[in-house]
Order: sequence, then structure tokens, then C-alpha cells
Amino acid sequence: MIDIDGYDAENWTRRANRRRLVVFLSVFVVVAAIGLAVDYLRPAVYEADARLNFATPSIQRLESAPAPGAVDERPFSVRDEVQYLSSRPLLAMVWERLKGASVPPPDHLSLVDPVSSLQAMLTVAPAGESRVVVLRARGGQPQFLAAYIDGLVAAYQESLAQRYKAASSSELVDVGEEARKLDDAVVAKRKEIDAFRARYNIVSVERDENQVLSEVKGTSTALNLANEKLVAAEGRVKALDDAQAAGRSVTRSRDNPTLAELEKQAATIRADLKEVARTFTPEYMDIDPKIRAQRARLADLEQQIVAQGQTSQNAAMQEARENLAGARATVASLRAQLASNQQAVQAFTSRFSEYEAMQAEVKRLEVLRQKAVERQAALDAESGSRRPQVQIVEGASVPTSPASPAYGRDAGIALGVALLAALATMGIVELFNRPPARPATIVVPQTWSPMGVGGPAFATLGAEPARRQLEAASETSRPAPALAAPTALPRELTSDELAALIEASDPGLRTAIVLLSIGVTPQEVVALRGEDFDRETGALRVDGRTIAVPPAASAAIATPDAPGNPLAADRNGAAFREATLDTRLLYVAHDAGIEQADEVTAAAVHHTYVAFLVRQGVRFTDLVGVVGDLRPDRLNAYASLAPGGPRRPLAEIETTPAALRGLPSA
Repeated sequence: MIDIDGYDAENWTRRANRRRLVVFLSVFVVVAAIGLAVDYLRPAVYEADARLNFATPSIQRLESAPAPGAVDERPFSVRDEVQYLSSRPLLAMVWERLKGASVPPPDHLSLVDPVSSLQAMLTVAPAGESRVVVLRARGGQPQFLAAYIDGLVAAYQESLAQRYKAASSSELVDVGEEARKLDDAVVAKRKEIDAFRARYNIVSVERDENQVLSEVKGTSTALNLANEKLVAAEGRVKALDDAQAAGRSVTRSRDNPTLAELEKQAATIRADLKEVARTFTPEYMDIDPKIRAQRARLADLEQQIVAQGQTSQNAAMQEARENLAGARATVASLRAQLASNQQAVQAFTSRFSEYEAMQAEVKRLEVLRQKAVERQAALDAESGSRRPQVQIVEGASVPTSPASPAYGRDAGIALGVALLAALATMGIVELFNRPPARPATIVVPQTWSPMGVGGPAFATLGAEPARRQLEAASETSRPAPALAAPTALPRELTSDELAALIEASDPGLRTAIVLLSIGVTPQEVVALRGEDFDRETGALRVDGRTIAVPPAASAAIATPDAPGNPLAADRNGAAFREATLDTRLLYVAHDAGIEQADEVTAAAVHHTYVAFLVRQGVRFTDLVGVVGDLRPDRLNAYASLAPGGPRRPLAEIETTPAALRGLPSA
């Protein structure tokens, strides 16, 4: 490789790779060794377990006998047995057996509280919602764990049998004593009831069969009937009074034979007169003696009917008043009789309530006695069948592989951590060992041998100093250093991107973009003042040169308020700074949706206009009169953009970019 600055890149790369390998392997080996040592130096932990099934679905609790006078019907609790399996009394029994077993317990158990150590090693828990209980022991000796679980199961079965036997005997005695006490209580209560009934003359447990209550009941019934008759009598009297006041007769003819006969005769005469009136005229009827006699008879009958009706009505009224008075007297007499018996009724009712309560108490005692007798008989008959059965679903076996820790998994984690630590350390080391800065070079391999010397060589872009170095390299058989790369040009914007940039800008920034788009450099834009631009002639004086501003661009340039003010000003009226101008262009580029907006700078906009003129073949002597002097490296870079053939004068090319044509005025 040719390096014109004498920079030995290959040697530096070899040293860097060697350093990276040493750092990586050192950190990886150390971290991996520590992790693997920590992993595999941990003691192995084994697990031995067994499963018990409590086959009896519901039995009496065995820990304590039921209290006298109560029936213990609580179901057998698996949770209680789980607690008992890990209790200190049971584990103490197991420890005594393990000390003399063929597999001795670990030595460290004897140095501390052995029962507490056994409790710490043991886990007892139900298997889900079933009646199966899992016993699991964890420790470092597989043979001892299996012996520990088997001994625990055997000790529990023996303890369960002993508890059942003691509880059954105690329960039978307690139930028999309870039955005897209840029987004595029933006999004593019955004697008390008989004495109470004789003392207060209680004939029967039926309330109505007792004399006092029977008399009161009869009086109450008679009083109710008397009240009904009294209401009927009062209604009758009121009806007669209302009829008499209205002038109506309340006596019916069927109830009075005399009145009925008179009305019958009167009705006959009226019928005869009505029949005669159909045959004779009224004048004839007035002079006919027979007819006149019938009329007189009818008038007399009507007077008799009225008199008889009044007599009947008076008699009915008198009878109704007498009935009312009799009903009232009867009600008053019954009420007085009922009131006189009220005190006796209350006293009897109180005693009868006590009697009923005593009867209920006897019945309750008899029920309890019957249950106690039945329970005693059931306990005696089921003494062998009620014993709870514990089935060993799965016995303990000696574990062959440790349950924890997971050596393989943890080893993989340790290696992964070692790898990450090595990579991270290598990256940190390389962060402080960067290669020295050197100019960018372009290496062009060639197959020809310069100056007639055989073997490969490298050609540059045709610069004379580089050619001399290649000739010297061929003479000394040393590779010539590479030439510096051409100057990189800023990004060139398209016409659409430039138009979008102008459209998204405010008036001050739009003026700056327009000035950059007609050849003004970013340094010159921030220095221009209002007096440097003549809008009438379109002449812009920039650093000793005059730029003819196109009419479309001239209309888009904002006019300052005063000649001394900046031509391109921000929103506050202050002149742009180069950094501020690039920042504002970045904002507007993002707003306009331009891709790679971070490359849109003032230099990029100015470069776009220079490239626009160069691509048309403008003469460089005319170009510098518009865009200012260019450094030789940039001029050489722009030369690669020019088309072949002779250059054209500025007057023969288009000087207004497409994005500036038809711009609205500021």
C-alpha cells in the first residue's frame, strides 16, 4: 500500500489485531474460569419424595374427643394432617429411629438442633385439590433422604393408629356418660312437669280442653253473636226512621193480612171504575148512583189503608226499638262477664306458656338422649371400620441426579457472561487505542510497469508530484505512498427539493436561499446589507463583484426597512450567522419532507447553483465572476462535472435555476 505520509497501516493493523486477541482471550478465560468454578464448586442438592393418599373420605377428628353434650361431625382435614406430618413430636420420633438406622444421618445434624434441621429439609404439601399429600426432603446425601422419608411415613402410620385407638376409647366413654346424664335429665324434667300441671289445674296440653279457656272461648263466641244482632237491630231502627222521615211506608202488605185485604178491595173497585170509564162519559158517571157509591167506597178504603199502614209502621218501629234495647243489654252483659274472667285467663295463659316451654324442653332432651344412644351404638358397631386408611401411592427412592443447582445451564450463563465481558473490555481498550489520523487516499491498481520496470505499480490521478514519487519507488523497489483523494463536494439538491425548500421558508430565510441559489456564498449572505441590492437595476454588489439578479429571483428578495439592515434577516430582523443559517435550513428541510435533511446546508444550496452552471459547460473564468473565487481543489472537483468539449460563455447558458422561475414576490 502507498502512503504519502509514511503511515504504516498494515503494521498498525497487525498490532491492533494482536492486542484485541490478547485482551479478548485474557478476559474471557478469567471470567469463564471464575464462573465455572463458582458453578461446579456448589454442592449438589438431591430430592427424595413420597406420596400418601388418605383413603377415608370423611372420619371423625382424632386429636381430641368431642365435648359432652355435643356431637362432633367435623370432617377429616387433610390440611391438619399436613401440619402434623411436619410437627416436632413426629420428627423427634423419626430422629430416634434414624440414629440407629443402617444409613446414618449426616454429622452436621447432630451439631445443631436435629429436629429443626429435619424440619428445614422437609416439605409437605397437598397435591392440588386431591387427598394426596406429597412429602419431599432436600439434602446432600441421597441415601439418607430416602431413609428419612420412609421413616417419616412409618412413624406417621404408627402415630395415626395410636391416636385413633386412644380417641375411640375416650369417645365411647364420653358418649356413654353423656347418654346417662341426658336420661336422668329427662326423668327429672317429667316429674317437674307433672307437679306443675297438678298445681295449676292444667287438664290437657290442648288449650281449648281446659275449663277456664273453654269458658272464655264460649263467652267470646256469644259476645260476637250478640254484637252481630246489635248491629242488625241498629240498622233496622235507622231504616225505619229514614223511611218515616221521607214519608215512605216500610210495612209490606204481605206482612199484614188486614192491610192486604183492604188493598185488594180497593184494587177491585179501581178496576171496575176503569172499565166503566171506557163505556160511559164522565158526566154520566157523576150522576150514576151506583158509580158514585163505588167511588165513595174506594175513598173509604183508601182512608182505611192509610190508617192501617200507619198503625203497622208504628208497631214495626216499636218492635225494632225493643229488639235494639234487648241486643244492647245482651252485649253489655256478655262484656261484663268476659271482663270478670280476664284476670283468670291471663294467669292461666302465663302458666300454660310455662307448661308448653317445659314440654318443649323435655322433647329437646329426649332428642339429645336418642342421638347419644344412637351414636354410642354406631361407635360400638363401627369401631373397626372407622379407622382412617393411609395408602402409600409412591414410596421414597434414592435420587440418582441432583435436583439443583442446574450445572449445565449455569455453565452456559457463565460462558455467555464471559463472552460479553471480553467483548466489552475489548471495545473499551480499542476506544483508547484509535489509529492516528491520516488523509484519505485513493489506491488505483495498475498492471503496467512504469519506466520499463517490471512488476505491479500504482498510478495516481495524473498529478506530477505523484508521478515522480512512483518513478522513485520503481528505482528503489519501494511502494509509493497513495495520493490524497479529491475534495468531497456537498450534496446537490434537485429542482423539486430546492423549490420545496423555498416554499416552506419564511421571507427572511427565503431571501437567503434565493441569494445562495444565484451564486452568493454563505459567508457573503450573512454580510450583505440592504444598500448592496438595487432592485430597479437588479444589480447585487457582493465582495467586489456584481451579480445580475434574475427578475424572478429579484421579486423574491425581501426589502429591508433601512439601508443599514441586513438583506437576509431572521424573524427578529437580525442578520443570520452561518451556524444559525444551517440550523434554520435543517428545520425547513424536515418540514418540506426532504430525504437526508441533515445534508441540506447553505453550502449545499450554493454548490447546487455552481453545479447547475458547470454542467452547462460555463467557462470557469466567467464562473468565478458569479460565484466568487474557488479553491484549486474544489475547482478540480467541479471540473469532473463539466461536459466534454469547449467551454461556453456565461451569456450562452441559462443562469436562473428552474426552482427560481416564477417565484412569488416577498
